[in-house]
Amino acid sequence: MISTLVELLSNFYARNDFTNVEAIARSLLAAIPNDQVSLQFLGLAYYRSGRIKDAINIFDKVVHRRKPQPELEAKHNDTGLSHGDLAAAVCYQEATRLNPNLSQAWLDLGSTLLALDKHEQAIPAFRSALIAQPESTQAMLALGQTALHVADLATAEDAFTRLRELQPNNIEAYRGLGRIYRKRRDFATARACFVRVRMLQGNRIGIENLTRRDCSGHAR
Repeated sequence: MISTLVELLSNFYARNDFTNVEAIARSLLAAIPNDQVSLQFLGLAYYRSGRIKDAINIFDKVVHRRKPQPELEAKHNDTGLSHGDLAAAVCYQEATRLNPNLSQAWLDLGSTLLALDKHEQAIPAFRSALIAQPESTQAMLALGQTALHVADLATAEDAFTRLRELQPNNIEAYRGLGRIYRKRRDFATARACFVRVRMLQGNRIGIENLTRRDCSGHAR
């Protein structure tokens, strides 16, 4: 049942049918009370349909739960978890299966949370978008920038590195990595990243004079 409901939710979301997205999210909540995934999609449906205050109330109820291990929790009944926890793990597994519609929903959720100044909550949303679509450069960039904003340098570095591997000439990947290395006071590596940014922009003026002082505060 959970798999079917999540599939319906992704299809309705892709059609911008937020009334039915809300209905599916409520059905999931009825089956799995207080499920975090269902709450987040319910909040997203509220937000996308203009019910901002209702969305904020829902997002305020969402807690940071530990990262699910669906292969362990959802497929084995001898883990000592409650029925509700197992069902929640199944719901997360279904909501992050390979599916571009689900990835877009998670990406939109993360962007919505950013708009509401909920950066910490946005990070797991962007991570989930990447699970549903591992080569989503949009999700990588959003994750990297958000993690950098909250000073989660390890997560930011991983996201920007993945982005650079997929798109070797991506300016934002090098800009993000440069900012990370600058915060770590690795000015030589930061300088190399910022030089790459300028070269990709076609701007070679001043590259030879891009000093350590530039990297510590003025490079773009």
